[in-house]
Amino acid sequence: MHALVVSIASLVATLPAAPSAEILQAQALRCERLLKSSVVDFYLPACVDRENGGYLEVWRGGKFVPSGEKFLVMQARELWFFSTLAREGIEKEKSLAAAKVGFEFLEAKMLDRKHGGYFAKVTDSGEPKDRRKHVYLNAFSLYALVAYHKASHDPAALDAAKALYQTLDLRAYDRKNGGYLEFFTEDWQAIEDQATPGFVGAIGTKTYNTHLHVLEALAELYRVWPDPSVRRRLEEMVLINVQTVRHPEVFCNIDGWRPDWRMIQAPSNLKASYGHDIECTWLVLDASRALEQPEATLREWAISLCGNSLKYGFDRQHGGFYNTGPPGQPADDTKKEWWVQAEALPSMLSLYRLTGDPAYYEAFARTLDFVEAHQVAPGGGWFATRNADGTSKDDARSSPWQGAYHSGRALILSARWLNELAQGN
Repeated sequence: MHALVVSIASLVATLPAAPSAEILQAQALRCERLLKSSVVDFYLPACVDRENGGYLEVWRGGKFVPSGEKFLVMQARELWFFSTLAREGIEKEKSLAAAKVGFEFLEAKMLDRKHGGYFAKVTDSGEPKDRRKHVYLNAFSLYALVAYHKASHDPAALDAAKALYQTLDLRAYDRKNGGYLEFFTEDWQAIEDQATPGFVGAIGTKTYNTHLHVLEALAELYRVWPDPSVRRRLEEMVLINVQTVRHPEVFCNIDGWRPDWRMIQAPSNLKASYGHDIECTWLVLDASRALEQPEATLREWAISLCGNSLKYGFDRQHGGFYNTGPPGQPADDTKKEWWVQAEALPSMLSLYRLTGDPAYYEAFARTLDFVEAHQVAPGGGWFATRNADGTSKDDARSSPWQGAYHSGRALILSARWLNELAQGN
């Protein structure tokens, strides 16, 4: 414990003082401003496909344009974002209208009414293009359906979320080893051909990445549908993310695992993903709140998991977090990805709220400084990738994998939590 505290404090030249209420309120206003200028104004309503439904995924030539296909992850993430905006009262009428477009497209064009679950890809107009099923992709659909239900109070959205949960539980849950098998054909036969193009992880494996996003979806589902089965699965997802996917010697999580949870020993798999570990920290804490379990029971775990990312992944010179590195060793991939910086914001605030250690607030503030100075693109959106010092890697700011989900969620939560902290909550 003492060594971890020393390493956290060493992120800055001297131990930082706790921020005043005035500073916290000013930072909350800053997050709200960045949310409006770099996320809301960029995506709403520009990415809404008024001709075919759903959302345009590619930004080119200063505007969103059709790309020939629509990807389940992006469609669900944008639906989640617009639903969440509406529920937060931000551009409520426009946001709810944009969410409705996405929900109707998801249900009319991407839902497999015969076998259950949602197709991986459809054409711009909604014809099935890749009928395969992946639990990672469908977890985002579950997350989005719950968000739309909470924003619109449409019972059809909750019915769809329940049906998807039950399909995943019947078709993908591994009753022998726990967790979820991940990649399937249209009719839910496990895909085993190693030459098959995939989405997340190697064919025939279980991944930390997928189980992290199943956790966030189940936490939200349980809040609106406290079914005992959902609770059991959510408790299991907490266990998997806290214990099962942990490296046996270094306090970081590893992505790739055999179906029986033996760690894949390939060098490419033996990496600490700083972004996933800091994201995992706050998502598990959030799941514990959904389960009405004391966050304090996870304090030492949260400090330890973030400790590796802060020691080896935090850029003391420029602020922000690097991409990856060998477990327990300095980062060997020092680029700055948009989603890593985004997830660092609620993660560091979560640790500050949990521990009261102002060094976590300092890591939050320095990451926010980097985001505003380098990750936010002129004219809106976030650059996907920057060099460690913030200089250009490329001009990409939207893709089938990048939308408003990470950046928007980070700024919404950060503004909310900063205001709560300022009020002493």
